[in-house]
Amino acid sequence: MSNTPNNLIYILLKNRRFIIKVLTVVMLLTVGGSYLLPNKYTVTTVILPPEEQASPALSFGGLSLGEFAGFFSGGMGYSLPLMTTLADVYSDILNSRTLIDQVILSTAYIDSAGFSERYENQPEVAMYLARKQFRRNYSATVTSSGFIKINVTTGNPMYSVEVSERVVFLLDSINTSITMARYITSRESTENQLSVASAELDNTTEKLLHFEEEYGTIMPNDELSQVMTVLAEMKGRYIETTMMANAVRNGIRSGTTAQILELDATAEALRQSIDLIENGSSSGGVDLGIGLGNLPPAMIEYARLQTDFEMQLKMTTAFELRVQQALIQESSITSSLRILDPPRDPGWKSKPKRLYIWIELFLITSVVLIAFLYSREKWYELKVENPETWNKWNNVKQDIRNDFRRKKK
Repeated sequence: MSNTPNNLIYILLKNRRFIIKVLTVVMLLTVGGSYLLPNKYTVTTVILPPEEQASPALSFGGLSLGEFAGFFSGGMGYSLPLMTTLADVYSDILNSRTLIDQVILSTAYIDSAGFSERYENQPEVAMYLARKQFRRNYSATVTSSGFIKINVTTGNPMYSVEVSERVVFLLDSINTSITMARYITSRESTENQLSVASAELDNTTEKLLHFEEEYGTIMPNDELSQVMTVLAEMKGRYIETTMMANAVRNGIRSGTTAQILELDATAEALRQSIDLIENGSSSGGVDLGIGLGNLPPAMIEYARLQTDFEMQLKMTTAFELRVQQALIQESSITSSLRILDPPRDPGWKSKPKRLYIWIELFLITSVVLIAFLYSREKWYELKVENPETWNKWNNVKQDIRNDFRRKKK
């Protein structure tokens, strides 16, 4: 046996009839079985990258009034995590159990899969199996360009179109409801801030009237006008700096910790300067250049009340406009989905791909046959050329058989 050209080609040629018979039988069964598989039809829907619904907004202190209202409500602004897009959010909604369950229930998917009759007394089991089968034939992914691709596969092309249309409709419905909830939350927050600002305005107005009753109307001179101008500018900068720091801290705007610390330090310096002007003291060696020592305390108090009144009046007016704008937004929400490829009849089946099945089965069968014939030839060679090793293997095989026989007894 050692002089026999025992190589792979020799083994294949030696067993050529056996190989041809096995491959013929397997391929006949494969070809016949592939035509028994049911046809599947895949409908592809492509949605353009979504854009967040927005409308022209007022601005205050360099920021939109929506963010301005969010800061005063403890960070009610909405933001996305780092490196996350709206397309990723839509993809998560499309793959959520809530949307899939609604599609299954609204398109009679359980009935089409045959689970409703089989599990009539166990609806939760029928729903679980329908959801499991639906996920195998459904996919919603984000492409490299940011587009959203939805694939739905069923045994009927028009049913695939119906399911795809229902998926798009539910996505738009969920997105609209989320947008509406955000608008309502923003409006309610703005209304709360409007009530707070109105109360502060009323309080400041009352203090200002009480001051005028006690001291009379003070006509601002050059020094007082300068004080009021400086106070108004510094208070505006203070509110803007504070809002910017809160925006970065709450993740509404991007920024670093160093920027937050810098903004906080600037706000604190502005607050101290405002207190210095309003208190009418020049202690601490700060020179504002407006002659605080020459101004009476009543004039400084009047400047403080007047600037507070103007600032709070501006805030109240801005909040009132924001509430009106929020009401308009709630009443004018439209669909934000932009479909590039709507659901249509694919025109041809997507599964089964019979040619691929034939090629794969042929290759797998060939590899298994080659491995079997080569192993058998090596086994016979071991029996002839190395009888001692062969006897050891036979003894082990006999011991294994005896073990099973003992268990049977």
